[in-house]
Amino acid sequence: MLNGIDVQWILVDDGSKMRPNSTEIERLKTAVKNFQFIQLSKNFGKGYAVRIGMHNANAEKFIYTDIDFPYQDQEIQRIYCALQEGADLVIAKRSEQYYTKVSKSRTWISKRFKAVIRMLFNIPTTDTQAGLKGLSLKAHNLLLQTKINRYLFDLELVKSCAKQQLKIVELPVSLKEGVALSDVSYRVLFTELLNLFRIFIQ
Repeated sequence: MLNGIDVQWILVDDGSKMRPNSTEIERLKTAVKNFQFIQLSKNFGKGYAVRIGMHNANAEKFIYTDIDFPYQDQEIQRIYCALQEGADLVIAKRSEQYYTKVSKSRTWISKRFKAVIRMLFNIPTTDTQAGLKGLSLKAHNLLLQTKINRYLFDLELVKSCAKQQLKIVELPVSLKEGVALSDVSYRVLFTELLNLFRIFIQ
């Protein structure tokens, strides 16, 4: 999809309970050029894991996503093209199709969260948590300065990029067929509410 672009692949295992064995990792290293595997001792949070991966990345353009990668494969190519055209931060924006494929509770939480973002933050997007983003070197350096270890590191990154007046581009994305996303636990919600407050007062 990237027309021969040299890609560095970094997979961060954030303390998963089902640890991959060495044979599986070696198979990946053999099959995938420029593949690096990083295994953390325990789950420190998505923000922490992404920063570790980005710290080990040597590039001028960066894309990160979740392990399940629920969006259409071609979204990677579209994000790369947007970075090539001068974007500093490319944000996946969930379409209405997304909300027809997830639970009512997840839809309610997502839409209420976006409303809160609209009220509290002066940033050019309300959909900060889609889990797929592209970064220029400038945005990458700002990501390494984020402090939130859990999911809202995305919001912290967008706020920093907006403050630095970097070029932010939204890119509508669609879910793959057959994708089933789990509901968000109340424990996670409480933690993220505290992180939301921390980001707001920064």
